[in-house]
Amino acid sequence: MTQLNFQPSDVPDGGMKTFEIGDQKILITRDGDEYHAYDAICPHAGADLGQGVRCGVRIICPWHHATFHAASGALIEPPALEGLKRYAVRRAGESYTVELDAEVPASPPEPVGNDTDHTVIVGGGAAGFMVAQTLRAGGYAGRITLLTREARAPYDRTALSKAYLSGKKPSDKLALGGPEWAQEHQIDLRENVLAERLDRQTKTLHLSGGETLNYDQVLVATGGTPNTLKVPGAELEGVYPLRSFKDAEALKAAAKGKHLVIIGASFIGLEAASSLVGEGGAASVTVVGQDAEVLSKAVTARVGRALRSLHEDKGVVFHLNAEVVRLDGQGRVEAVILKDGKRLDADVVLLGIGVKPNAALLADLADEKGAVSVDGTLHAAPDVYALGDIALAPSVLGNFRVEHWRVALQHGMAAAQHILQSPDQEPTSARVPFFWTQQYGKSLRSVGHAEKLDDTHVWGEPEDLKFIEFAFEDGRTVAASGMGRDAELAAFDELLRQGRAPTPAELRAGEFSLAERLG
Repeated sequence: MTQLNFQPSDVPDGGMKTFEIGDQKILITRDGDEYHAYDAICPHAGADLGQGVRCGVRIICPWHHATFHAASGALIEPPALEGLKRYAVRRAGESYTVELDAEVPASPPEPVGNDTDHTVIVGGGAAGFMVAQTLRAGGYAGRITLLTREARAPYDRTALSKAYLSGKKPSDKLALGGPEWAQEHQIDLRENVLAERLDRQTKTLHLSGGETLNYDQVLVATGGTPNTLKVPGAELEGVYPLRSFKDAEALKAAAKGKHLVIIGASFIGLEAASSLVGEGGAASVTVVGQDAEVLSKAVTARVGRALRSLHEDKGVVFHLNAEVVRLDGQGRVEAVILKDGKRLDADVVLLGIGVKPNAALLADLADEKGAVSVDGTLHAAPDVYALGDIALAPSVLGNFRVEHWRVALQHGMAAAQHILQSPDQEPTSARVPFFWTQQYGKSLRSVGHAEKLDDTHVWGEPEDLKFIEFAFEDGRTVAASGMGRDAELAAFDELLRQGRAPTPAELRAGEFSLAERLG
């Protein structure tokens, strides 16, 4: 029997600590004389939770800010999809023992609702998956039907431009919840299905082929549609978007040994460049951006330059402040032509120029940009929820439409908790937007939301890839992006959630410990 032994003095009261025993890491939390033991490895991406932040009952992962309950290990915030493995802690005289061979099973939830209830989810992305996952984890007793336009069960879309394109994660490892998730959770998963019309009066969803579904509640999580390039030659073969697995699979095959031009210098474009350059298989990678620097809507020019240098060191070529006027080729793309007359050889072109919300089912509720306004429980109308990329939703900083994976998961969790009437439910107005990007093994993480970046302050040196850049609006600190300072950024996330973010004046006065400020 494998055991971990520790002394009360090893773990600070109100804190946590990771212990290593063999190749296993165990996280111990302490509140007075009460101790809890968990697997210390975050189930999302493998971070050591002991390197993160604890505040009250919340354990916050240092990498992607998944949050767990310190007294139960239950999931509070994604992007993790489940809670922590838990082990029994026993007192042995003046010390404590954890038996690592026996995991403490989670108590099954009490049934919620009845088996005649029917929840229909339209969209198999992050938000749709998380609705179904949270409903079943919370004991939902009714039927769940999940519709997806793709020929695949829900999968990790964030990996497409990163680990999948680079060859580090095979396609059979992309499925969210594992390959048998739908069967194991009694989800009626229907692939290759298009929902064409929603009749809210009769609570009926009309599908392609003439089938109809009646629902008690419907959750519309239809995501976004990639923007198209509106120039001559855009219809040529060899021009790819990157939104779905099918897109990524085609791009990966087409780019091998070829000259790749990426139009768009934001997250998708740069992640794809990182994945496909050099060992990724492309003969060359060129990025074309309209703005003066990469990631101009997310970070300041100084941070953008530091990130661009990572790419240039690997051989990626940039053309910034550039406009594409046409694509040339005979049936298949051969070159990208810029406004200044430059001709860029291109066997393959990737469009990384953003998406527009796919809100056709709720068109009468959407604004001119396709955003659907919802309340903190994601309701757009009675018994109708709008989630993810289409939702103009409340957050701790106001109402925004945010196209990020973790936000979509938050929406799915919040909507499901409302359906369950969970005592632990948190509306989106109590949640903080968060996103990350990974390029060449380096991660930039961003907390909060800033409409503009004309008032900022940096701690550390972006050029060394170890910094936090804060953004201010109307005398408030509203966002921060960082690299190499994970625990501090996790602490800022929690301070922002609590409404206790340091003021611009405090942050400009000099560096201090955000974790200590959190308390």
